This record gives sequence, C-alpha cells and structure tokens, in this order.
Amino acid sequence: MNTEPVESVSTLPPETEPRKFTLLVVDDEEGPRQSLRMVFRNDFNVHTVDSGEKALAYARDNVVHIAILDIRMSGSTGIEVLESLKAIDRRIEVIMLTAYETLETARQALRLGACDYLSKPFDLSTVRNTAARALHLRKISDTVSSTAERLSELNHRLSDIALREEMARTTNEIYAGVIHDINNPLTVISGYVQLLEERLKNVAFIHGDDLEKIRSTIDYIGKQVGTCTAIASRYLRFVTKNEAPGRHLAINQIIADLQALLNAHPEVRFNRLCVKPLDIDATPQIDATDLIQILLNLTINAFQSTDRKQTVWVVADTLDRAPDFPHPLDTKTEFLLGRETFKHQGPVISLSVLDQGAGISPETLPQIFDAYFTTKSHQGTGLGLAIVARLVQTHGALLHLKTRPKEGTTVTLYLPRQG
Repeated sequence: MNTEPVESVSTLPPETEPRKFTLLVVDDEEGPRQSLRMVFRNDFNVHTVDSGEKALAYARDNVVHIAILDIRMSGSTGIEVLESLKAIDRRIEVIMLTAYETLETARQALRLGACDYLSKPFDLSTVRNTAARALHLRKISDTVSSTAERLSELNHRLSDIALREEMARTTNEIYAGVIHDINNPLTVISGYVQLLEERLKNVAFIHGDDLEKIRSTIDYIGKQVGTCTAIASRYLRFVTKNEAPGRHLAINQIIADLQALLNAHPEVRFNRLCVKPLDIDATPQIDATDLIQILLNLTINAFQSTDRKQTVWVVADTLDRAPDFPHPLDTKTEFLLGRETFKHQGPVISLSVLDQGAGISPETLPQIFDAYFTTKSHQGTGLGLAIVARLVQTHGALLHLKTRPKEGTTVTLYLPRQG
C-alpha cells in the first residue's frame, strides 16, 4: 500500500529519548521476524512471536504500542488477531504485513482499525517510515487519552467544588432561611400570646370554665411556640457559628424537629406527613445538622414524587446490625449507597422515608444521586440527592433505596448507634 517514503515522518525518535515504546512483531516465518527485530532493535523494545495466540497472550499482560501482523499465519489469521488486539487495547497501532496483498483485505484491515498496510518483501526505508507514522499516531492517541483523563478529573473536581459550594449554600441559606422564616413569625406570635395573657388578667367578665379554657389554650400555644423557637435557635446556632461537627441528638428529637420544620414547607402544605419515632429513644453517631439535612432532602424529594396528594412516612427503628444486602442487587428496583464505606457491625438505627409516588424507572435509578440530575424540569437544582450521597459517605452510613412502579419508593438510612 505504501511504496514511497514520507519526508515529514521519515525518522524514528532518537535513541536518546528516555522512553522506549514496545513493538510486537507477529509472523509465523522466522526470517521476517528476525529482520524486523534487527531493523528496530535500537528504536523499540521489540518482542516477536510466531502465532496470533502468543501475541494476544503477550498483549494482555504487557503494554503494546505498535504491532506488525502477518495476515496469513497458521491458526488465527492476522485479521482475527487485529480485531482481538483492538479489543484488548484500542490504542495499539497495527501495521498489516503480507505477501498476498488484495484490495479487499486492505479495506477490511483498515475498517478494523489497522493504521497501515505493507507488502512483502518490504524495503528498509518503507518499513521504517511506516513504523514512524504508527508511532506518531500512537503518541497522539496517548496525548488525547491523557488529556481526556485530565479533563475528566478536572470535571470531577469542578463538580466536587460545585457540590461543596452547594452544600455550603444549602447549609447557610436553606437552613438559615427556613429557620429564619419560622423564627420570625413565631417570635411575633409569642409576643401576641404574652400580650393577650396580660390583657386577660384585667378582664373580669370571663369567668369559670371559659377563662380556664382560654388560659389553657394560651399556655399550650406558648409551649408550642417555645418548642419551635428552641428548634430554630438550636439549628441556627449550629449553622451560623461554624461549631465543630459531632453534635449528636437523639433520634426522637431529630424526628420532632424535622416534623416542625416540614410543617412550614410548601411541599407539605397539601399533603400529610406521618412520623413513627423510636419506642425507646437512641442516639446515632452522626452530626445532628447533617442528619437533618439528609432527612429534609429525602422527605422533600418524597413529597415531590407525585402531583397527587399523598402521605409520606418517616419511620425510625433499631436493629442489632444492618441487613446483609444481596450482591448484586436488583438494579432495576434497588440502589445501595455506602456498601464499601459502611464498616459498622454493631447495633444500628434505621430511618425510613416512604412515599406513595409513581416510583423510579430503571433508566433513571442509576442517576438519581448524580449531581445536577433531576426529573423535575421546573423545580430543584438536581443537587438535593447528591448532597445526601455526599453526607452518607462522609459519615460512613449506609443508604438503601427500594422502588416499586406505581406504588412508591422507600429510602432507608442505617446509622451506627451510640452506646
């Protein structure tokens, strides 16, 4: 196919180049093998074999940059070896060599990824120029691959930075905003309750049971206001003062706080939130603010799973140890996060969020914890569940998702139990 030297690539890299590339010569004839070894011994690490099977075995265990294949060999043909080499490493630049050149064979070899085609007998200048072109292509391929890897790493780092920034934003804006929105009206309500109580002290015409009922109601309202204000103050303090992580709260307190926070959320307004706390309270080994963040994201996501009115449950339980999930899972209906990082073998607390939505499709399921992935075109940033994934992995927790088409989804978080 190539009979004239190409001036622009007429020389191989100098011997002083620090790295030698590997040339694999595959020919069942001793003469061509040894000739090619002698030609390239100073330019490449030359490895010769007399069969396709040996060539593939070598390529599986070693990096091969260029291969020269005889098309007609006993056993596997050069075309078959070419196809298998490309399957092992698509970057291997392959030069086909034969004494029986046909146009169709050349086309077939090029279709399968060969970079060039030589006829026997070959002259020294032609074969050296052909190898030089192949090496040039391989260097370009390696550069492209290296650049692609660097770009992938850069994209990963940028995504990681964006996710960290979003986590900081949600910590400082979403929590501070939600809690601030709750705290302000509750402060006003508390003031009105105190004012009303003062006025009632001077009202003489309300007597007996009516007065006691009013005072009882005011007392109840005052206690609830105080409770909600304490919730707001506690989490606002965690967020804004940048205190060290590790503030743990009992699960039933977390659930009560979650319920109070969600009662003011627009997603819950026309739906129903039910909670089942622990019969005997326990404390998980996780920062309370992070756990609230996980539960808020999971619960709000559950409420957004359908446009219909629904009931979302948050259920707490204690187990002697986390379940042993099968490996592999049914990837059409299940997702497990943290299998590699969850090392706890002792008692755990489980927190399940159950919705009555449409479920998650098998096509969508593998992507739901990816940053910026969302099925909600008009709401959300696609980072809520990505933040959940980050926090689960950060705290060495385990998260299992089970979805049922047209029935709903259950997400269960497993946390090591203190004590």
